[in-house]
Amino acid sequence: MEALSFEQLGSEAEARAFDRAVLASPGIDHFCSSSDWVVPAALALRPGRAPFVRRGQGGGYLALAVGRDHERTWLEPLEAMWGMACPLLGEPADALALEAAAELAASAGELGAVPVLGCGFAPGSARLDAWARALTPRYRCGLGGSPTERMVASLAGGVDGWLSRRGAGFRRALLRAVRRGEREGLSIERLPERLDAAAADAAYQRLCAVDAATWKAREGVGLGASEMIDFYRVMVPRLAARGALRLAFARLGERDVAYILGGVLGDTYRGLQFGYLAGLERLSLGNLCQWNELGALAETRPTVQRYDLGAAYDYKRAWGEQVVSTVTVIAFPR
Repeated sequence: MEALSFEQLGSEAEARAFDRAVLASPGIDHFCSSSDWVVPAALALRPGRAPFVRRGQGGGYLALAVGRDHERTWLEPLEAMWGMACPLLGEPADALALEAAAELAASAGELGAVPVLGCGFAPGSARLDAWARALTPRYRCGLGGSPTERMVASLAGGVDGWLSRRGAGFRRALLRAVRRGEREGLSIERLPERLDAAAADAAYQRLCAVDAATWKAREGVGLGASEMIDFYRVMVPRLAARGALRLAFARLGERDVAYILGGVLGDTYRGLQFGYLAGLERLSLGNLCQWNELGALAETRPTVQRYDLGAAYDYKRAWGEQVVSTVTVIAFPR
């Protein structure tokens, strides 16, 4: 397998090849295994790690990084904070897993015999089975922690089809909020999906200005209070460069009062962040932004069939109908 740096993986040509391998891999979280997620994660969430990224002979990839603390060394996916990024990407999974296992064995002279953390595998999937079988001769494999769960909504039938699958109480409350927003003059400004680097940076600064005035920021948990601000600072220009950025602002008059940020890969829209100004809770701005995004996807992105809301928190259950789980495999050297 050929070793790649983070910079090489992030280049346009390599990233597109990487994403083709991602989309060819069934049963994984495609968006959160893609270059637009894992490159920002590698550069912003856990900076300073050495890459262990390899391109296989058949075009598949092994996407890991070297984790270290003062006592231990291990290998982990490029994004291991939420455990959504799968490190084994491409088909056929059996052959790729064997190639990856051989690469791990060859690295023992450099790194030593170290544990390997593999996230983002669908339970019972052929990819998980191939990964475990390939590692078993040299590793003891077991599942680590609880499954990672995310909430997904089907967009079959467009926005009307989605709305028909919601409960009556939810529908009434949402439509009341829509009428209230119309009475108060709320408007939605949607940015182009493709932007140059300067425009993407300006859009992100505008998003951050809204986020800084949210209740999250006032309680010290907004984007500016964590490494997430740099994660999205790297991600937004990448999405905009390939025409996959979904960013809109809710406005009252000339004032931005809310934003919704997401991205598209294949048949999936992935919601990333939204926020609204503190003190405007009565307008249900978060719900209105998501409702507008659903409608815009139906009009401009009819091939998008899944709205991935991310981590399956309780408040998202009214919006989605499927909880999708992935598991983590921890492999310890024998």
